[in-house]
Amino acid sequence: MGVLQFMRSRVEGFFQSSDPEDELIDYVVDIIEPKLKLVKGYRNRLREPIERCRAHCRAIVTEIPGPIKLRRNGHGSDPFLRAAFTKSETLDNLLNQADLVRTSASLYGTDRVALLTMTSREKTIFGRKQLGNMMVTETAMRAVTFTDHAIVGLSTTLASSRKALEKYTLDIIAEAVARELSEARTRLVDLSQRQVRLRAMEKMFGTAKGAGMGCVFVPYDPEQSKKKKEVERLLAETEDQLVSARSRSETQEDWLTIAVECLSRPDDIMDMRLISLRLNWKNVLTDDPSEKADTITFATFTLADEMQREGVFVEFELR
Repeated sequence: MGVLQFMRSRVEGFFQSSDPEDELIDYVVDIIEPKLKLVKGYRNRLREPIERCRAHCRAIVTEIPGPIKLRRNGHGSDPFLRAAFTKSETLDNLLNQADLVRTSASLYGTDRVALLTMTSREKTIFGRKQLGNMMVTETAMRAVTFTDHAIVGLSTTLASSRKALEKYTLDIIAEAVARELSEARTRLVDLSQRQVRLRAMEKMFGTAKGAGMGCVFVPYDPEQSKKKKEVERLLAETEDQLVSARSRSETQEDWLTIAVECLSRPDDIMDMRLISLRLNWKNVLTDDPSEKADTITFATFTLADEMQREGVFVEFELR
């Protein structure tokens, strides 16, 4: 073994641990920023926040409704499937895609359980509606559609699918923290570059006592004093922001602090709530007790208040 290979193996071995909790911490750190391992005591600082994230992920997965049985020969009598798959070919295509991974070494048999995820959208439609003894035409109604169907956490049992989804949601949280850290570091770079530009502009206006007469780069301008003051104001503002940013995100110790703070609030990153909708056969929302309709319940996942997906556990059999 060469010297470089020996040193590399020693460094890599330094961070390895036989403790499952330590291995999980290192796994999360590798997603967020591997250089966090260079901070002394990083595992101790991350242990509690990561355990909080794991508990949050377990709570989310435990509350997901289902499983609902999927059948190739139609939606059957389940109201959720009738609402989620308005076109039978959508369900067929989804199951055909699941068939493609049947040869995976980690999966056996033909029984499958997974999380079905979708995007829900509300839209206004106009149609006839019964109001008492009168039929009213061109009535505005809210209809719900489900699109972008996908399967996540494909497994052979509900328990193993839930376990896979707990890891999947933890990965999502870790990736969100990585983006938060990257944005903080990018802001620091942007502020540094802005400071350099403003300092150059300040010099162009001149700083000597005779600067009011202009300088070689800037022709004489009666408004020069006002422009110079604006540059000085922007420079002072930028330097204050830069000092603040450096105090929070300049060193690897600062990066670890950001990671700890974000991981300590996993519900701010990813949240889930149960939604129940009462829909008629046209997927129109209704609260009229006399109208024939079904109530469907599903989970709504929200990522940092930016992305939203709906989901429910499903079970089916491969061909």
